[in-house]
Amino acid sequence: MNVIRPGRSLCAILALIAMPPLVAHAASFDDSFESVRPYSTPYRDEGFHFLVREGITGGGDGITNITLNDGSKREISAGGINQIGMGTRYRMSLLPLSVALSVNYHYDYDYYENDNASFRRVPLEALAYVELPGNVRLGGGMRYSYSSRATSTINGVTERINFKNTRGSVVEIGYHVRPYGWVDLRYVKETYEVESYTSSATPPPTQPANAPYNGSHIGLFVTFEN
Repeated sequence: MNVIRPGRSLCAILALIAMPPLVAHAASFDDSFESVRPYSTPYRDEGFHFLVREGITGGGDGITNITLNDGSKREISAGGINQIGMGTRYRMSLLPLSVALSVNYHYDYDYYENDNASFRRVPLEALAYVELPGNVRLGGGMRYSYSSRATSTINGVTERINFKNTRGSVVEIGYHVRPYGWVDLRYVKETYEVESYTSSATPPPTQPANAPYNGSHIGLFVTFEN
């Protein structure tokens, strides 16, 4: 036989009556706490990103040099020394992969008194990246350099060497400094073949050999993204 205990029934009824206000009060407390200290969500950067990058490079064959009064020389190389550029990177949404396209200006320049020398080119780069745990990425791709030229004015003689457009390869390893961008260490393999040579000397000196200049180099880059 079931025995009805009025005291327990009354407590149950009072608990049921009080539960909705308590639940509402708890939800209100959670909402207010969330507004003060929101939950952190995983970083996601899928889509397009505008990028600006700058780096320092070194390596390659010497093209020309400037001689100082003490006999020391400053060399202009086919792999130096500053590169700046801009472009875009697209990050896929379902895979840790991204692709980047950029146009760059790569140059080496020096001067001393009335002498100066430079080597300049305009590389277009297409790179693909795979992103790894720990904010690390590995990348590689191709680089096509246009308008490559070396000019110098030394001891009153002006010389200019135009090089053929050249294609090279790039490999990179980078670290993501959130949310600003990337720090990348890279290696570029490329060569430059002479297309034409002019000189203001009379008579003009012998034209440089057509053997390619080694422009391979390493570089340290900083890339800023939106």
